[in-house]
Amino acid sequence: MTKKSRGLLPGLFIITLAYFSLGFVSILFANLAILCMALPFILLSRAKKKVWCQRYCPRASYLNQIGKKHNRKNNPRIITSGKARYYMLWYFGLNLLFITGSTTQIAMGNMEAMPYIRLFIAIPLVPLPQVLQVAVPPFLLHLSYRLYSMMLSTTILASILALIYRPRIWCAICPIGTLSGKALSWMKE
Repeated sequence: MTKKSRGLLPGLFIITLAYFSLGFVSILFANLAILCMALPFILLSRAKKKVWCQRYCPRASYLNQIGKKHNRKNNPRIITSGKARYYMLWYFGLNLLFITGSTTQIAMGNMEAMPYIRLFIAIPLVPLPQVLQVAVPPFLLHLSYRLYSMMLSTTILASILALIYRPRIWCAICPIGTLSGKALSWMKE
């Protein structure tokens, strides 16, 4: 009997690349982010440990790939002390609040959809060219762009950190990892 392999499954980084590429095919694929946010908690409830972070996280695999061969600076105190974890959790919560609130307002007809990318909530960019033009309600188009924007913003930040410090330093401040860690500690109480 062979010992189970540990660590991330090989090749998961392709999922991250596919996610951002599919946004050019149809921005509606951006809604897969909801699955990426739910799966860690589904796996946690079944396995009673953070198997998403340890084995299945496509972003962690991507960060391992891009951060392999770089000289490293010492990790910043703000990250190693744990303060950045809570800043990112606040950013994530604020982002989800804006996404939910604005999507609801659009669905109710109280505001116009924003069919373009916004980095870090505030920096408007451009709409993505779309290979497939699909007629959908404005709120769904808006939701898709907002989720894509959030995933792109955090991936850019994680990539910069991986290139400067160590590949998976993002994992120390990942909001999903933080929340699943808290959920795990509640489950053990």
